[in-house]
Amino acid sequence: MALFGKNKDKEKEKKHCPICNNEMTFLKSVALADGTICSDCEAMLRGKYDIDRWWHLRFDGTVKQKSHDPLLDMSIADVQAIIAEAKQNQAETVGSLGGEFSALLTADDVFSIEPKAKDVGVKRAKAYKNRLVVRGMIQSGEFSKEDSVVILHGDARLETVLLDVIPCGGAVDFNTELKANMHKKTAGVNTNAWLILDVEQGVAHGDVIAKA
Repeated sequence: MALFGKNKDKEKEKKHCPICNNEMTFLKSVALADGTICSDCEAMLRGKYDIDRWWHLRFDGTVKQKSHDPLLDMSIADVQAIIAEAKQNQAETVGSLGGEFSALLTADDVFSIEPKAKDVGVKRAKAYKNRLVVRGMIQSGEFSKEDSVVILHGDARLETVLLDVIPCGGAVDFNTELKANMHKKTAGVNTNAWLILDVEQGVAHGDVIAKA
């Protein structure tokens, strides 16, 4: 009887994500203002809601790095609303294009980069100079470095190649990940990622990056 009692106690101790109901562990959870969510749900937020880091000058003239996680300011209700909107957009995009393409991402942010050779090496600095980076949640499939993709810009279609794929981890920003070059070169559905495209123009917020 005692054995069954212990099993019931362990079952009660299990924690489930309030967003997706997946079981959570200490290493696979992140804190919000009023609770915790699982790492899978966190992956749908990072990139847009990354940890902010800055240097603080102290009274004695020394500097100390400080950081703040914006998720600590969000409630479970806030995250539910954000993810619900992302899922709705996902359903609409996949519903209209999923039959034609194996992987899809809608651009939430687009910016140009010009990394220095001392940070990323001469070869990468030359290849990435003035190239566009798109960040967004991968809505279906998986993207990998050197994939051939199509940029759907209104009625126009522009074919290009992914120079790199950098998953958004939250703890490290884009420039740090790019310099370190230690990241995975692939990212899958329901995670945010930065895609470095081999183009200098022709991409805007709301455009879809698609892989056949």
